[in-house]
Amino acid sequence: MKYSAGILLCLLPIHTLSATDEMSCSLSVLSDLGWRLADNRTDIGFEKTDTCNTIAKPLFKYNSTTENTDKILIRSQQTLKSITSKCLFNRRYHKSVKGVINNLTENRDFKFLPVGDDPRDPFSPPEGTWNTSSGKGYDIPLQSITHSIRSLYNKPFVAECSTAVQIAQLASLTEHYADQTDKMIDASEVGIGTWNQYAKTPSIAAKQSLFISRRDRHEDGLSKLAATGRSAFYGQIGYIKPYKGTSFIDSWDNRGQNYMVVDITDKAVAAIKARNKPLKELSRLSRDIWKKYRKRRGRGEPIEKLKEEMQLELEAADPFFNDIEIYVHPLRTKNFAAHLARQFGYNPRTPYVFEVYEDFQPGYFYKRFIDHRMKQCMQ
Repeated sequence: MKYSAGILLCLLPIHTLSATDEMSCSLSVLSDLGWRLADNRTDIGFEKTDTCNTIAKPLFKYNSTTENTDKILIRSQQTLKSITSKCLFNRRYHKSVKGVINNLTENRDFKFLPVGDDPRDPFSPPEGTWNTSSGKGYDIPLQSITHSIRSLYNKPFVAECSTAVQIAQLASLTEHYADQTDKMIDASEVGIGTWNQYAKTPSIAAKQSLFISRRDRHEDGLSKLAATGRSAFYGQIGYIKPYKGTSFIDSWDNRGQNYMVVDITDKAVAAIKARNKPLKELSRLSRDIWKKYRKRRGRGEPIEKLKEEMQLELEAADPFFNDIEIYVHPLRTKNFAAHLARQFGYNPRTPYVFEVYEDFQPGYFYKRFIDHRMKQCMQ
């Protein structure tokens, strides 16, 4: 088929996007994340990039007159994926984490499963807010992510601690990205459910980690976080698990604790960083202290007295146990020492050790935000 010249002119785009447009958009997204931009600089490069351990604003220096546009574009794209940018995000995310934990704990109708109930259905959301019949094995937001999450701040609902930490993480991300959330993430991409089903949700199955990949988790998630810096800890989730397994559990409802890191001191970060294999070493320290109290329990000493002394000894043993605040539903926010002492009271036959989960959902949201803002700008 042949077209006339006039028709061909009509089919041409009014404006062809260039590398300069893409570069400008990439720089704009850096600004959204909190970077300062400085053009016409002779000292091209970066300043104040340690956003993981300081409150400084990083500086991206370039020269749009003398520097090749493609080089600025490549450098800005690499910067969007950098640890500096991710820590800058997590530094701001910290405020959302604390706000969400406050919202959830203030909801007095946010209940734990009735004692003894089978946790195969660990989330009973408020009526008309989540789709509980999606056929996918997990619940998804019914109207929008924002609407379904905010219904959990003031309506009665039930959740086990595993789904509660999923809720806390999704809610923190939702509040952080605010009105962008429902524009960049479809409700079908997230979900709440048992861990096996939760792993099938698109936002988790994509395996786009922020700091902790599958390999990092198996090697030593704590070591990776500490090496990255303090800001990397905010919002990280994990598990306090029974070392001897479930056959040594006396209280099934308290067999383990899924947690989210709410706050951490520089002292705790430094102590973790100073260890070669912190996850293994701190778990071993937890087991060693448990052995002492297990023996004393065997001699008939009162459990409440032992719990109190155990918590104090753990807090003195290492800043990890004392200087990290974690959220566990329905126990609010406490340090690791308090949770280990509590677990000893319910399940004294097993010590407890630690896991750090992959941060696939924060990584997914982070990448989606960058893609979304780039698309908006390029259009």
